[in-house]
Amino acid sequence: ICKNFISLIFLINIYDFLISLYYQKHKFKIMLSINDTQLVILDFQGKLSQIVYQSETVLSKASALIKGIRHLEIPITWVEQTPEKLGQTTPEIAECLSGLSPMAKCTFSAYATEEIAQKIQSHQRKQVLLIGIETHICIWQTTEDLIQAGYEVFVPCDAVSSRTLENKQIGLQMIEQAQGRLTCVEGALFSLLRTAKHEKFRDIAKLIK
Repeated sequence: ICKNFISLIFLINIYDFLISLYYQKHKFKIMLSINDTQLVILDFQGKLSQIVYQSETVLSKASALIKGIRHLEIPITWVEQTPEKLGQTTPEIAECLSGLSPMAKCTFSAYATEEIAQKIQSHQRKQVLLIGIETHICIWQTTEDLIQAGYEVFVPCDAVSSRTLENKQIGLQMIEQAQGRLTCVEGALFSLLRTAKHEKFRDIAKLIK
């Protein structure tokens, strides 16, 4: 009985150890880290960007986030969905991306396009801020693929949208179910700053007033 008991305790300890390793491996950070973060922008294009739910607010918030990210010198991947059909990135967003060039895709998940996946990998940053349209299609599918590839994905709810509020809400639910993290533009920027003493604090603060 004593030997069986010792064996049982040993097995329980091994089980606890393996469980702890699993949770460490799959643990998501609560906040973004400025040295681990990259921004991926999807499909703010043509007429679609103007007809999604609360388009004016979404474009304004996305613009503010992009400007903040550029102040912080965080790498950006800029993506367009079949631009020959959907058109170019709307000027409000494109103007924030001067000096950069968009990458085209036909897959709904940006990470399913090899050239884009390679660009994201080249930044060597495992936290991805993901913004764009539409939430329930390209944002969700990209989130799924990024998480499967070992990335932590943060989606600012005020910088993504769909043609209907219902589809946006469904998309956000699917993102959460995939273990993506929901945030907002202001929350994301201040989590990157961490302190009001950051040298870029005033620049960032001006963007969200």
